[in-house]
Amino acid sequence: MAAFTIPQGKSSLAVTVAASIRDAIVNAKFGFGEALSEENLAAAFEVSRTPVREALNLLQLEGLVSIVPKSGTYVFTPTLEDISEICEYRAVLETHAAELAARDNPEALAAELTALADEMEAAMKAQDIPLYGRLDSRYHGAFFENARNRYLVMGFQMIMGRVATLRTQLALHARNEPERSYGDHRRMIELIRKGDTTRLKQVLRAHIRRTQDNYMQAFQANPIRPLTAREAMRRKLGPLKS
Repeated sequence: MAAFTIPQGKSSLAVTVAASIRDAIVNAKFGFGEALSEENLAAAFEVSRTPVREALNLLQLEGLVSIVPKSGTYVFTPTLEDISEICEYRAVLETHAAELAARDNPEALAAELTALADEMEAAMKAQDIPLYGRLDSRYHGAFFENARNRYLVMGFQMIMGRVATLRTQLALHARNEPERSYGDHRRMIELIRKGDTTRLKQVLRAHIRRTQDNYMQAFQANPIRPLTAREAMRRKLGPLKS
């Protein structure tokens, strides 16, 4: 699923740069609240500052960065309220998308989810939590792809970057993950094959609610403190070699 509907007029270079920065944020290479220097990003990508600025504007539309006038650009920092509202919004959209997908494309949906669940099982056994998280995002995105409703997709695109980032940043600290998540995913496939969309929506809604609770507990147990400029630079450069 595309990360976001690109506004007209944005250059392909800006879109490419935005994709790279988005990937770094989603995969926790940049921390919550970390400052993103246009100058440093332009140097890293070996481009002018114009496509970097355009890329950051795109990411602001997705809610992944905040551009503060006369201060700079920063990776978003969630609050408990953000986490709660995002999960509630996601539950409304995703349960409806799942119902449509299971009703109109049950065989294709079940086959796609089964393949993803098999990969998730392998990632879980290998204790590769970042890979599990990326597969988890694809699993839930499949509901929207198979629902074939452009407006549901557009609604989910508004938050999918934040959802994926929360999954990466907080799931590592969440209790009973990913075993609990994996069990839910297998259960949903069974219900799709049985044609039980009512129970599917109930399981999915409960799945998202438990995810919300786990993320909020992880957030409270591991307070997020934005990196200082010195810490950010040290993390990027690493220790001095003797």
